[in-house]
Formats: sequence, C-alpha cells, structure tokens
Amino acid sequence: MKAVATEPLSNRLFNAWIWGTFGAYIGMLALVVIACAVYVRAGNIVAALMSDEMRFAARLSVLTATVSTFLSLLFGIPSAYALAYYRGRFKTLVDTFLDMALVLPPVAVGVALLVLFSQFPSPDHSVDRWLQQLGAPVVFEVPAIVVAQFAVISIYALRVLKAAFESTDRRLPAVARTLGLSRWQIFVWVELPQVLPSLVAATILLWARAMGEFGATVVLAGATPFKTEVLPIAIWLALNRAEVDTALAAAFVLIAVALLALFAFRQLARRLTP
Repeated sequence: MKAVATEPLSNRLFNAWIWGTFGAYIGMLALVVIACAVYVRAGNIVAALMSDEMRFAARLSVLTATVSTFLSLLFGIPSAYALAYYRGRFKTLVDTFLDMALVLPPVAVGVALLVLFSQFPSPDHSVDRWLQQLGAPVVFEVPAIVVAQFAVISIYALRVLKAAFESTDRRLPAVARTLGLSRWQIFVWVELPQVLPSLVAATILLWARAMGEFGATVVLAGATPFKTEVLPIAIWLALNRAEVDTALAAAFVLIAVALLALFAFRQLARRLTP
C-alpha cells in the first residue's frame, strides 16, 4: 500500500499564517460593512439614492475624482520616468522631499494649499485673487476639489510608476535605439507597454483614493451643499446635523459608486493587459 506523503510542518504553519492573516483582515472589513448594514434602514438608503443632494454629491465625486486621476497620471508618468532614470547626487534628497507628501496628513496639505492660494505672496495680491481676475477662482470653488485631490493622490502615481519603470528591461530601449527609433517612439512603443499593468493598477488606486479624499478637500473647497459637496463631505455634513442614518446611507452610496467604478476599471484592465 502506497504511503500518503504529508506536507512538512513548516509548510503547513506558513499556509496557516498566510491564509489566517488574510481571513482575519477580510473578516474585519466584513464586520464593519455588516455592522453598518444592520444599523441603517433600507428606507434611508433608498431616500439617499433619491435625494437631489446625494445625487449631486455622487456626480461631483465621480467627475472630480476622474479629472484629478487624469491630471495625476499626466504629471506622474513623465515625473516617475525621470526619477527612475535619474542617477545624480541629489537623488536621495529628491526622493526624501517627494516622500514628504506621503507623511503629511491630508488636512495639513489642505491648510498649505489654502495659504498658497489665499495668502501668497500677500493677502491683497494672492494667487486666488489673480485667478479671480481671470475668471477662474479656486478657493471654495469646485476647482479646489480637483486641486486638493491632485495634491493628495499624485504622489501615489509617482511612487507606483517609478517602481515600475525601475523594474523594466533596460536592454530593450538600447536595442530600439540601434534600430533608429526616436526617444518618443522608444517611450511609447517599448517602455510604456512594459509598465502597463502598473499603470492600470495606479489608475485604480488613484481614482479610489480621490473618491474618498476628505481632509484637504474640506479645507480648500469648503463644505457648501450643492456646490462643493462631494460624497465624503456629504457624510460629514450629515454627521454634523446628527443624522447618523443619513450619514450611513451616504456611506453606502459612496461604497456602491466606488465598487461599480472599480469593477468597471478592473474589467477594462483585463482587456488591456495580457
């Protein structure tokens, strides 16, 4: 009779550690959702979905998150590429300076942006006053939401894509240069395809982070209903009115919108990536 091979104890302990930790993490997230689902009433969720204020907040959230994600990628791709190939003496200093954005809480970022736009270089000749003269004010307006979201999420694009560019095969661009391709052609046809999975992952991360951004947004854009009210601010306003049911209903709207959009992103990613 053939003996059944048993898996070594170390392997079983490793599997138990990996899957046990993963299960505990999923369980914690599930408990949070279940607790909210038990507390909130279905009628409040329906009322939130039918509310003009909530629909306005959902539309504004999707719009601003999409614009800020696009801008973050627009700046993040070339910046990450430059940083990945930069080998100067100030590389460590530049990396440390950029990581400052990861350390600062969003509220501090919002305060810094508010000072920049409303007090620099002086209160009477500030950046926002100059923009007002051009008919494009920022502070406490919808553009402030995009600026705040961009300031918070752009560093994630830079970090994810920098790591992706650093892991590409450096021999391929060299071969492409010997074939007569220009720098633009090498970048578009040789290097970008290598980081496409990371680019898709960065897009999903940025958009999700922008949808949930609150701290910098509420400082720079304010919390005016039907004007600068995105979904996180709608939740905060409901809590300020002691309307816990409405706040939870708004949270479910935010979760639903985010899940639908992220699912669509992932389906698109499967089609784009091999």
